[in-house]
Amino acid sequence: MKKLACITLDMEPDYGDPEKRIRLLENQEYFERYISIINKYNVKVTMFTVTNLFELRGSDFSNLTTRIPIEYSVHSHTHDPHNACSLEEVQNSKQAYTKFTGKSPTGYRAPIGRINKDGLGHLLDHGFVYDASVYPSIRPGEFGYSNLHMPNIPFRVRRADGKSLIEFPFTAIEKTRIIFALSYAKLLGWFGYSMLLRLFGLPNYVLLLSHPHDFYFASIPNTTVKGLEKIALSRNSNKAFDYFEKMIRFLAQQGYEFVFVSEIYQQVEQMPLTEMAWENWK
Repeated sequence: MKKLACITLDMEPDYGDPEKRIRLLENQEYFERYISIINKYNVKVTMFTVTNLFELRGSDFSNLTTRIPIEYSVHSHTHDPHNACSLEEVQNSKQAYTKFTGKSPTGYRAPIGRINKDGLGHLLDHGFVYDASVYPSIRPGEFGYSNLHMPNIPFRVRRADGKSLIEFPFTAIEKTRIIFALSYAKLLGWFGYSMLLRLFGLPNYVLLLSHPHDFYFASIPNTTVKGLEKIALSRNSNKAFDYFEKMIRFLAQQGYEFVFVSEIYQQVEQMPLTEMAWENWK
């Protein structure tokens, strides 16, 4: 079976920043470092975008697409964890996406993975063909939850009326349920994280998770993030770009082909997948 990997970037304002800036787009050093890594490994990036940013930062996004291969996908309209996949969020995100790109969106990722049955129903009703929200692990914090019962590989969610979509869970290291994300590599340190990767490996279809703030969180002034969360997110911030490159290099060495999420969708859409009834979603 072909091994496919996609680098995903959740394009949202820097976490905990009162100014709601996106320094990855504003800081020339950060921007060029990111671009150079992507191009060095011929990587494609699926950018799950908070769609109200299309109006606010559209020129920045257009500039980015001239430098690296990017496809846009949806990361809600306002990135409000309280309304991660409400009808209003889904409708507004689809409208903003269509206005900016000239076509309808196909994929969605809810803020902090807070997808629920109603949200999936809204996606089905509005023509989305895939969701990439399920966090198949334990997520700590204010909006914490456990999804250890969820699969670590793509599966289909089908409603009784016949409508369905494919769910792409956040990728986790096999047997550990530790998410394949830059934030986790920073938290655990590359020695320990890479050991887990070598020991247990990854599924055949991989989505690497990253956010702009992952690359420089410790440098965000006056952050509203406090306590243990701040310590965790700041850990190894000065090594973030190096870790990001090492994660991509690991995938290349393991024989993964770098594609957009839409290309993984095209690959698995015709495959016999595990199915979950929308009516039984928990």
